[in-house]
Amino acid sequence: MKYNRRQFIGYSLSALTVSLLLKACGGSSDSPTTESDAKVFKMAIVLPGSITDGGWNQSGYEGVNKSAENLNAEMAYLEQVEPANQAEALSGFARQGYNLVIAHGGQFDAAIEQVSGQFPETFFLAVNGNIAGENYASVTTNYLQLAYLAGATAALMTQNNKVAFITGLSFKSTDAQAKAFELGARSINPNIETVNSFTGDFNDIAKAKEATLALISTGVDVIYHNLDNSSPAVLETAEEKGIYAIGNVSNQLEIAPEAVLTSTLQDIGGAIGYVANLVHENRVEPEKYMLGLEHPEIVQLGKFNPIIPDMVKEKVNRIEQSMLSGDLTFQDCVDGGEETVCLQETI
Repeated sequence: MKYNRRQFIGYSLSALTVSLLLKACGGSSDSPTTESDAKVFKMAIVLPGSITDGGWNQSGYEGVNKSAENLNAEMAYLEQVEPANQAEALSGFARQGYNLVIAHGGQFDAAIEQVSGQFPETFFLAVNGNIAGENYASVTTNYLQLAYLAGATAALMTQNNKVAFITGLSFKSTDAQAKAFELGARSINPNIETVNSFTGDFNDIAKAKEATLALISTGVDVIYHNLDNSSPAVLETAEEKGIYAIGNVSNQLEIAPEAVLTSTLQDIGGAIGYVANLVHENRVEPEKYMLGLEHPEIVQLGKFNPIIPDMVKEKVNRIEQSMLSGDLTFQDCVDGGEETVCLQETI
């Protein structure tokens, strides 16, 4: 079930009006009206971008759709939700009686914390979030592992000793990915220069291309992105200018086969489905779920470009094995007075 914003607001206001009328008459909008209604598990996802972006948003939508099919559930979605409308979108689905409302991005964390207390019968899930509470949790793929591997790959392939991470906005999860990318690069070369670039938007193609060109003009010759609709602009611009790039979420080698070294594959939909099953079975816990390389069906490094030397592949594979064995992990820390992530290495 798809809503555009105008339809959704109208539907939500109608649902709120009915709720108030029922309460005035001594009824409750939270109670199902029929035995059939009580058996239908309802899940909805709120997305910041388009479900056809070929990346983050599409993977989330497809994952929820697949999960709904597996659970014989009712599914709805609302795409391209602006930050100012996040709380409204989440609340709207909760008022309509959805059992699970999924917010697709760490930028929704504050909105979930704002509205969750008003809807105790609804469970909220923050994808790539960093929150947990009485009726909400977060799930992430272990993007720290993947960003670290991307950083190591970039450092092994750079000629200019300068690499970059480009994303849309700065918040906890994107900042953590940037730090993990830096740590991975410096594990190969402690003197490498790493640059972080924020375009201000995950989907603006023009801004992504402009930021990519700006990075290249400063000597950056490997770029790792965390963008949505605008990600092809980064990869194609890298190819046009003769530098390397690393894809994200899905296998993006075909977008720019002369530039993309590999991709950090994250089955976001699979991660969502993992928690959705727990909610459906009443086994979910208010915690921060993190699924990493130990779940290869969900998280893995994509295939390498044939241009990558065997020595580089072997080195990256050894790092990956260190993560799987638990010898290389990450922990929250404070560095320079700021909260960040640090490497916990026991090798």
